[in-house]
Amino acid sequence: MDLAQLNIWLDVIFFSLYAVVVVALVIHFLGSIPMGRFRKKFILHKWPEHDHAPPTQPKLLHHTHMFMMVLLAISGMYIRFPFFDGGLTAMRYLHYFAMIAVTINLIWRLWYAFFSSRRDWREFAITGEDVRTALGVILYYSYLSQSKPHGSSKYNVMQKFSYQFFLVLMVLQIYTGFALVTAPLFWGYSPRDLLVGWWLGVFVGSTDLAGWYARTAHYIINWLFIIMTTIHVYLSATEDVPVTLDFFFVKDLDVKGGHGHEPEPHAVAATGSTAGESR
Repeated sequence: MDLAQLNIWLDVIFFSLYAVVVVALVIHFLGSIPMGRFRKKFILHKWPEHDHAPPTQPKLLHHTHMFMMVLLAISGMYIRFPFFDGGLTAMRYLHYFAMIAVTINLIWRLWYAFFSSRRDWREFAITGEDVRTALGVILYYSYLSQSKPHGSSKYNVMQKFSYQFFLVLMVLQIYTGFALVTAPLFWGYSPRDLLVGWWLGVFVGSTDLAGWYARTAHYIINWLFIIMTTIHVYLSATEDVPVTLDFFFVKDLDVKGGHGHEPEPHAVAATGSTAGESR
C-alpha cells in the first residue's frame, strides 16, 4: 500500500468510526429515558453531590486548553481538507500558534498538579479502590446497573483513566506536531531533524519519510482527540450539568434544589459521606 492510499484509508476509517460513535451516543442518551435517568436528572434535577467547587486556576487552564484544541482541530482538518480557497498559510500559522499555546498550557497544568500549593495530582491517580469499583462504574454507564459506585475520590476510575490517556496523547501530539516543522530554526537544523530525523530517519531511510510517519501519527492522534472529546462533552452534558456549568463560571441555576438534594442511600452506605464525582 502506498502512502497516498494509506491516507485515504485512514480518512475512511476515522470518519466511519466517528459516525459510529455519534450514533452510539445518541442511542445511549435515548436509553436514559426508559431507565429513568433522564427524568431523575433533567426533570427532578437530582444531580450527584459535591463537596467543593473546582478552583479557579484549573478552570481557566481548562478553558484555554479547550479553546486552543478547537482551533487546532479546525485548522488541522483544514490543512488536511482545504474546504475553502486561499486559507492554507493563515491556517498553518493559526495551527502553530495554538500548538505553542497548548504546550505552554500543558506545562503550566503539570506544574499546578505537582508543584503548586494545591498539588492536585492525587485526584487523578488510580488507586486500589478505583480498581475495585471499575466493574461497577462500567456496569452503570452500560445501563446494566442503576447505582454507580461512589468512592472517596473526586473522580471515578473511568474519568481518571481518560484524563491520563489524554495526557499521554497530548505529549505525543506535541512531539509529532513539532516534528512537522521543517524550518531550520536551530543552528541549521529543523525541529523535524532534531525530533525524528536523526533516529527514525535512520530506520525508515530518510528524514522526509520520518516526517511522513510523524504526520501520519499526528493525524491519527488528532482523530483520537476528536472522538474522546466528543464522548467527554456528552458525559459532561448528561451526567452532571451543575459541575459543567460551574466550570464555565455559571452557578447552579436549579431552583428546585437538585444540586443540594439528599444523598442517595447507596452513596452514603458505600462511602459514609456525600463526597461525589464530577461526572
